[in-house]
Amino acid sequence: GSHTYSTPGYHQANVTVTDGESQSSATVGVEVAYAPPSGLTAAFDNLCIGDEGVLAADCDAKSWAYSRAALVAGGVTQGQPQQVPGTALRFTVPVIPAGRPDNATGNGATVVLDLPQDAKSISFIGAGTQGNQSTTGTATFSDGSTASVPIQFSDWTLGGNANGTPSYGNIIVARTAYRLQGTSRDGAQPFLFATAPYQIPAGKTLVSVTLPTQTGDPRSAGRIHVFAVANDGTPAPALATVAGKDQTASAGQALAANLGTVTGGVPGTTGYRARVQWGDGTVPQDVTIGASGAMSGTHTYAREGTYTVRVTAWDTLSSSTGSFTVTVARGGSQPAIALSASGTVSTGGAITVEGSGFAAGEQVTVSVGTDPGRTTKVAASATGKVRASVPTSGDAEPGRYAVTATGASSRTPATATVQVTERAQARTYRPRVALLTTSGPRGTSIMVDGSGFAPNETVTITFGDGLAVSTVRANGDGVISGATVSVAGAAKAGATSVTLNGATSATKVSR
Repeated sequence: GSHTYSTPGYHQANVTVTDGESQSSATVGVEVAYAPPSGLTAAFDNLCIGDEGVLAADCDAKSWAYSRAALVAGGVTQGQPQQVPGTALRFTVPVIPAGRPDNATGNGATVVLDLPQDAKSISFIGAGTQGNQSTTGTATFSDGSTASVPIQFSDWTLGGNANGTPSYGNIIVARTAYRLQGTSRDGAQPFLFATAPYQIPAGKTLVSVTLPTQTGDPRSAGRIHVFAVANDGTPAPALATVAGKDQTASAGQALAANLGTVTGGVPGTTGYRARVQWGDGTVPQDVTIGASGAMSGTHTYAREGTYTVRVTAWDTLSSSTGSFTVTVARGGSQPAIALSASGTVSTGGAITVEGSGFAAGEQVTVSVGTDPGRTTKVAASATGKVRASVPTSGDAEPGRYAVTATGASSRTPATATVQVTERAQARTYRPRVALLTTSGPRGTSIMVDGSGFAPNETVTITFGDGLAVSTVRANGDGVISGATVSVAGAAKAGATSVTLNGATSATKVSR
């Protein structure tokens, strides 16, 4: 896969592979180097350097290429400053990841040079393919004026004559023993050249060079290939990042880290920039850089462990990375929880959980036992506190259950115990009544027995439509024994009802 990173530094990429039924993931580290957005590397559009048996390259559109190992043996190592023989010109062929474009052809790109102030001449490092290549670029100066600048390269194999003489005053900077064809070796011996020095006009400051636009089929017309630009100015000290010493921290507590120092290079008008990857999977952060180049940053690790911290600093031309380790001990303030209602809840009820000591803002999962199987997720506050209401299962057996709160990042569980009791059920009352006296003349006392009332509740006995009313109290077992109500003299002859109404149970029974 491919991805474009917007900032230099150490990045982590997650890779997931699936076969449709299962999947597996892995995390890989990616070190991203800085390159000027308008410098030479931004103009690279061609791949000329390969590795035999591993990586094919195609420098001339016919599958021939330089060998990386042969270039090193022949005098040029990517990333290493080198001298153009017999001159004060110095150059560095940049380090480019294998398989990525490593040179610029005649593609019309404008290349910002950012030369030392005392530079008086430049030279292009490269070669021509499909024969000698003689063309012209455009030099632009700080005052806005322009001038033509010759870009002339000999054929990279000198026409197949390893003992031939370069054209255009080219200087050999690398002589390789073989060439690649695909991933195999070829008998030809390609060279890398420096063009004849271009003298910067007196009083001018060279800002950029625009490459020519070459047309035609590269397999026949050929192309120039520019790998670097040499100059004779006083080189700035190499950019260097010296990482801080190994440090210690406590989980959950902010670490004010000494990230090291950055020196050398070409800081430019805005100074250096730097980013730090703390090693715990969090997003890289910008670094504070002091006037002396001292770098610092603050970070809070959520959990204990040993982490590799990588700091990348960059100037206007390149970047540099250093690393150290931070050993994080278990924090003094560990997660803890407390339960409301003295830790007791009825089956199906909710228990309120309050906790502290969690990492700021982390997601905390609170669960009640394994049988109730209920969980709630809440976010910790900025001070590491949580509050959650967690329901118990309606069919949970009474007993004691563990309440556990676990932070997503701190991962240290806090526990407490809750007592789950059986839910109190509302009692159902079913009063019954028996009449000991079932008939008689007006004024007769009717005797009543009853049961199934609420303990000690008041029961009203009513004869007919209010012809006689009496109030009695049930005993502790909800029983009424031998209660009487006298039939009024005005009662009509015939059948009528006796009704008992419980005041507490709110139940009514008639006979």
